[in-house]
Amino acid sequence: MVFTPFTGVDHHKRSIIFCGALIAKEDYESFNWAFSRFLIAMLGKEPEYIITDEDTGIIKSVLLVFKTARHRFYMWHILNKVPSKFGVMREDYHDFMILLNEIMWDEDLEAEEFDAQWISMFQKHRIGDNNWFADKYSIRKQWVMAHCIDLRMGHNEIILLLTPSTLEASCSWRVFERSGILCRHLIWIYSSNGVKSVPDAYIAKRWTKDATRFRMFNCDGEGTKDIDIIDRMQLAMSTMWSEFHQTVSILRLKDKACVERFSTLIREFRDNLSPSSEALNKNQQLQMLLGCPSTEEINIQRPKNSTNKGSGKRLLSSKTKVVAP
Repeated sequence: MVFTPFTGVDHHKRSIIFCGALIAKEDYESFNWAFSRFLIAMLGKEPEYIITDEDTGIIKSVLLVFKTARHRFYMWHILNKVPSKFGVMREDYHDFMILLNEIMWDEDLEAEEFDAQWISMFQKHRIGDNNWFADKYSIRKQWVMAHCIDLRMGHNEIILLLTPSTLEASCSWRVFERSGILCRHLIWIYSSNGVKSVPDAYIAKRWTKDATRFRMFNCDGEGTKDIDIIDRMQLAMSTMWSEFHQTVSILRLKDKACVERFSTLIREFRDNLSPSSEALNKNQQLQMLLGCPSTEEINIQRPKNSTNKGSGKRLLSSKTKVVAP
């Protein structure tokens, strides 16, 4: 079966796994089921963007399941096919790839500049009527780094606005709206008007220490009522770990007897918390973790083997062929 992870980005722009699914085939019906279940797991909240490859089944399923999410194509998949579509044996292959990367990853290019440089590149390297390149260019608004979405304006066309009474400011570059970080233009206009600190409205919650203090949900999607108690418990646990690590750091400078005495104190305290008669075995610990009892009846059947993209026979190397019977 095919494992399909749903990977996102947290408030520190680190990759995180939301969930995963096992599907029998890489077709429309399977993707439709996986996306529908993902939406249920997210309590109906759609992501702002969905970034995938150009699989026909995925494209069709995304349009059906998601109503507000914007579908984009991952540039890595597109650029991976460029060598075979252009021709790695051409004399100008190396120069073409350098020029292509300069155009693709230049964030300062405006939409018109990108179009002009793309056409110039085609003419310089005599690409002509290449259907693959023409098709990718026609869907450039769905690239992850789509230069034809006019989010920026040129350096000579920056528009800055400031309302002194409310300290609300706006910049035509719209960096804050896209990333949650003030651009250098807004910082300059605040500094020029004597504003010494960033207004609270421009400090995104995800950049603060309180970003991880979110309301917790149980399996039924119901909010935890005792959220304040949980917050105090988390703070106490963090303080405890800090003190524990500091103690261990000090023990590194002491002798063996001191370390053994500290270990004895920990074991005694643990035994007082959980007497041997109340100690949980591995099965009980697992049940407590999952929140459900174990069962003797196993009714999960082995899935049928499925043939999917990229699941062809492994090609043997010349060395393997020699030793193979």
